[in-house]
Amino acid sequence: MLVRHRIDDELLREMAGRLSTEDAAEMAIPSYLHKNPLLRSMAWWRVDVLAKRLDRAARAVGRNELTIVDYGCGSGVLFGDALRFARDLVGVDLVLDAAKLLVERRAYRGVRLLTPDEAETQIEPGSVDIILAGEVLEHIEPLGPILQRFRSWLRDDRSRLLVTLPTENQLYQLGRKIAGFSGHYHHATAATITPEIQQVGFTLTRRETIPLPGPLSIYWCMDFAK
Repeated sequence: MLVRHRIDDELLREMAGRLSTEDAAEMAIPSYLHKNPLLRSMAWWRVDVLAKRLDRAARAVGRNELTIVDYGCGSGVLFGDALRFARDLVGVDLVLDAAKLLVERRAYRGVRLLTPDEAETQIEPGSVDIILAGEVLEHIEPLGPILQRFRSWLRDDRSRLLVTLPTENQLYQLGRKIAGFSGHYHHATAATITPEIQQVGFTLTRRETIPLPGPLSIYWCMDFAK
């Protein structure tokens, strides 16, 4: 399954023009536009995998018109796919300029854009069916409070937290160098964050790796039940 509503290159470039270089890089916009087709494909691959997991989770929840939170939504690259299932889609990020542009250009309805502080007060406990957290938890420290908040937001045991995390291994670091990204490496990794998620009460239900298992895994893609 491919993301049904990929953001076109022209709009991605316009987004990048409204962001700082660092913010655009954190949203992976340079990777989606990279001249190297392998790196460009890898960037979209992880988005495609998360879209597939979202589709599977939404069908498993078994309810119509879900409430979905995209925590660390970035450019809103998954908004189109999430809106196939969501009555209420909440995009949360520190920098919302790119997501606002996407919502405006595509005339998306049912989308709320909130900062993390706003989300803390405006998302009601027990109101969320699916939380997407694609490559965001490694940026948060301390992690425990937001994980506890995620659990409080989720509706019931059918609800899901879908997480993608970098391994920060040698292959991952090599890919960053080839892509020309010189920002700091994250101190937390997939291997260190996963136990933290489980310690607050989440249950791991499924794990995939990109592109291959073991030392060739750049990303861990994990689904957790409340």
